[in-house]
Amino acid sequence: MPLNLSPSNSSSNVFKVAAVQAEPVWLDLQGSVQKTIDILQEAAKNGAKIVGFPEVFIPGYPWTPWANNFVVTAAVLKEYQANAMALHSPEMDRIREAVKEADVTAVIGFAERDGASLYIAQATILPNGKIANHRRKIKPTHYEKTVFGDGSAQSIYNVVQTPFGRLGSLNCWEHIQPWFKTHFYSQHPQIFVGAWWPAFPPGTGDSPYIVSGEASSRMTQMVAMEGGCFGLACCHVVSVQGAEKMKLSGFPWFTFPGGGFTTIYGPDGSTLAKAADPGVEEIVYADISLSKIDEVKIVADIMGNYSRFDLFHTVVHGVNWDPIAYVDEEAEVAREKAKPVDNLASGA
Repeated sequence: MPLNLSPSNSSSNVFKVAAVQAEPVWLDLQGSVQKTIDILQEAAKNGAKIVGFPEVFIPGYPWTPWANNFVVTAAVLKEYQANAMALHSPEMDRIREAVKEADVTAVIGFAERDGASLYIAQATILPNGKIANHRRKIKPTHYEKTVFGDGSAQSIYNVVQTPFGRLGSLNCWEHIQPWFKTHFYSQHPQIFVGAWWPAFPPGTGDSPYIVSGEASSRMTQMVAMEGGCFGLACCHVVSVQGAEKMKLSGFPWFTFPGGGFTTIYGPDGSTLAKAADPGVEEIVYADISLSKIDEVKIVADIMGNYSRFDLFHTVVHGVNWDPIAYVDEEAEVAREKAKPVDNLASGA
């Protein structure tokens, strides 16, 4: 797919974006959908035109496998799977209708159920209620692999045109995958939603710095600076009750209530708005203008004046693979074997 887009950043129109910091309704599909709708309505009432949600906000991020053995985790994951959301479902239809009624563009983070498998998914929904982009995290992180599958090739196409600019979406540590980010930047995002897990202060329980809220937020900040785009870092809050529900109590990496670090960054990396308290729900707002992007990219445009594609370039294989493929010589034989046999009982 050729990526020869060159969006205009000259518009001086000012509009409001919203980054969500909220606690999911843990392991409750219907409750999570209703809370998503309530947040959309509140953000729209406050004038937001783009609303970003955390990673797998429906039905919540499962830190559980990181914090427990499999015996404890299994019961939680069974309930988790039962409350994941299908892309084509009445629940998604409710969210799409809510986006339409709110007249916003939203990036929804959800655990997607497809058959018996789960994926870390995002859906970008336009003000007309149509899904402009559906993608899955291309590589689940560490223990996430015990719960979620890999995203397919279509998931690398993660920037779409909206009424308020080219909007991108990333999940968690996709922020630190260099080749994936190069492809992301080549699609010329002007705004992006960085969907995140709940994460806690550096050094909590001797946890690695890279899993902290500070590190996570800085990853979104870095993508904003590299790509010359506005970045919305959106994350969960975990209450004491939520921690008990997800079997997280007592794990040394966590402190409850907490987990929040929602921040909105400018294309120069500046902090435009930030949640006041990591343990309190808040919709964070910022007024932005795409004209700010030109101010940054005239200095460094990594897909233009600050690049050397003659020296470095990324090769992309962006085509989905089918589960079954036959080589040419075997195709006809396979088709013949697959044909239904009529009148099996005839002649018996």
